[in-house]
Amino acid sequence: MRRDPTVGRLLTRSFAVLVALIVCSGVAEMTTVLVQHRVVRELSTHVQPLELANARLRAVLGDAQRGLRGYLLTGDGQVLDTYLVARSEYTQASLNLQGLATAAEEPAVEAQLARADVWWALAEQQRRAPPRSDDAADYVTEGKLLFQAFVSENEAFDRALARRVATLQRRSSWLGGATVVMVLVLTLVAAAAAGIMALVTTRRITRPLGGVVRVLDERGAGRLDARADTGRGPTEIRAVAAAVNAMADERERIRAAERDVARLRSEVRELGYRIRAHLRVRDAIGEAIRGLAGTMNADHVLVRMAPGQTDVPQHASLGDEHVDGRLAALAACDVGWLSGGDVWTTDDAAPAGDVQPPEAEIRACAEVGAEAVLTVAVSVGEECLGALTLLRDHGPAFTPVDVRLVEVVAADLGRGVHLARLYEREQHLVARLQELDTAKTDFMSTVSHELRTPLTSISGYVELLLDAEAGELNAPQGKMLDVIGRNTRRLRDLIEEMLILSKIESGAFSTSREPVDLASLVEHAVEVIAPAAAKAEVTLHIAVDGPLPLHADPDQLDRVLMNLLANAVKFTSGGGEVRVTAHRDGTEIVLVVADTGMGIPAAEQKALFTRFFRASNAVRQAVPGTGLGLAIVSTVVDNHDGHIEVQSTEGAGTTFTIRLPAA
Repeated sequence: MRRDPTVGRLLTRSFAVLVALIVCSGVAEMTTVLVQHRVVRELSTHVQPLELANARLRAVLGDAQRGLRGYLLTGDGQVLDTYLVARSEYTQASLNLQGLATAAEEPAVEAQLARADVWWALAEQQRRAPPRSDDAADYVTEGKLLFQAFVSENEAFDRALARRVATLQRRSSWLGGATVVMVLVLTLVAAAAAGIMALVTTRRITRPLGGVVRVLDERGAGRLDARADTGRGPTEIRAVAAAVNAMADERERIRAAERDVARLRSEVRELGYRIRAHLRVRDAIGEAIRGLAGTMNADHVLVRMAPGQTDVPQHASLGDEHVDGRLAALAACDVGWLSGGDVWTTDDAAPAGDVQPPEAEIRACAEVGAEAVLTVAVSVGEECLGALTLLRDHGPAFTPVDVRLVEVVAADLGRGVHLARLYEREQHLVARLQELDTAKTDFMSTVSHELRTPLTSISGYVELLLDAEAGELNAPQGKMLDVIGRNTRRLRDLIEEMLILSKIESGAFSTSREPVDLASLVEHAVEVIAPAAAKAEVTLHIAVDGPLPLHADPDQLDRVLMNLLANAVKFTSGGGEVRVTAHRDGTEIVLVVADTGMGIPAAEQKALFTRFFRASNAVRQAVPGTGLGLAIVSTVVDNHDGHIEVQSTEGAGTTFTIRLPAA
């Protein structure tokens, strides 16, 4: 059975071929080196020494011949010494030659030594012959022939050695060339094998592995559906591809689970918004029950409120099963065993904490017959308002995520119930306060109307007395009537302001608009307030860039001007000044009333346009006033689609700026 290829097997096979080629190349080179080494060693240790020994032997016999012949021809004894020296060296030279000769060379060596010995025998006879005698001459001729025979043997042996040297050199040269050719061939084969193995590796390893890397890059770039090919490549790469696909599938499963959790969180968050949006306790509880049944796939949802909780239904369920159905026994169980934040579930896989329900609760849950039960405390802070119980007849157990989401809903339900109860109580309080405010408004309106009639009579009779219709008055009487008239006018203005305020609160304050020139209204108001300013020693400055056309209610604008100017004069001490300016700024008419009076504390400026508000420094200095004028001014400006601003520094003065849309 064929085994699946692996990366290790492929690499082992490839590297084995390369190693074999390298080893073959190395063996060839080593063989050549050894052969050449043996040739060189044979030349250097045997052939060449043998040639030298052979030449030495020939040289010794040549010296001996020349010395002997010279002696025989000349009779000189010194020349004979050369022969004797050569005779003594011959023995060593012959032994040396014999010692170097191999078995194959011994015949040639023995042949020339035999010739040499024959010559040496004749030479001894020649040495004993008298020099320059006829015998000596005959010996020379015979000796020459014997010497030539020796030289022939010696040269023949030398030629044989020369041929052997040539043979060895040719062998070494051939081996060198063959080695070069073999190494070249092995190198080319190794290169070709390496190329083939590279192609095979690329096709069998690199490409499949590159495919896996490409899939990882594509997944990193956002293509989460990319999968690796598990049918290509060695076993390890297919295993890696399978692992990548498994991780991708697992990641997809986790992402799907995260999407489900995110969807549940979104639904729970929306459910919390809907619960808190209800302003009735019953509606908030019903919203929680319906929402949890759909979101958490619960077959039954039961809400039980703790004893002592008022203004809330004590029990509520999805289909009123708590009245006379499966949840009746569970609804009758007390929830006093729960405290804020407690959780209990029948599944051990879900975190239930240390809380343990009583036996009656456990028996009631068992009687319901549900496979999974989850109970979460409904609380606000540390106060437990009740219990929220979810039951699944068939289905998976509640997971930790389910428990956490139900806890969020329970917390929202607790806040929703708490806020709804507060809202209902507040509604009762608001209704009561509205009744009181209506009674107060009616009282102010009635009282104001009832006071206007006698004030009109008093004012009329004071005018008659001042006109001397009933007789002449003395100075004290006139002064008294002036005081009565001034206080009557103050009281009439106060009643008028109270009537206007009553109309504003009741919604009966209307504005009748018509073309108006604000410049004329400003000039008229300044003329009216001028006597009071002169009496208070306050200088008036007016700068009006008219005409300033408006579409407005002239009576209401006149009241605004009189209130602002009267306040400016009243709160400015003697020697101060009040400046009134009016001009057009684009599509707006700008009115500015500035004084150098006592100013308004910075902390109190936000409440300046609140009815009955008076600045603390005005109260300390006992400056008279009702605190209604600026509230009416603000209402009139708002009714004319305008805007009023105040800038004030305590002890330095106040500036009111009104902007109204131009006609």
